[in-house]
Amino acid sequence: MDRPTAQGSHVYVLTLQNSQHSACTISGTYTPAPGMTRYDALTQLRIDMVRQYPSMEGAVVLYFALEPNHLTGEVTR
Repeated sequence: MDRPTAQGSHVYVLTLQNSQHSACTISGTYTPAPGMTRYDALTQLRIDMVRQYPSMEGAVVLYFALEPNHLTGEVTR
């Protein structure tokens, strides 16, 4: 079995919609710096998204989720 790729401590989904009603969704993993809040993470992810998709400058947030990147419980086979 292949070794898993390194991932961030959290998984996120962010959807923005601009004034032309175009929507864009990004997702991935992210490791917040110590002391960061959820708002800080959202702000950083928005900045990164606008760098990648300039048409999202000034867009509104339609959806944002940031959750720990781990599963709990036993896996049964």
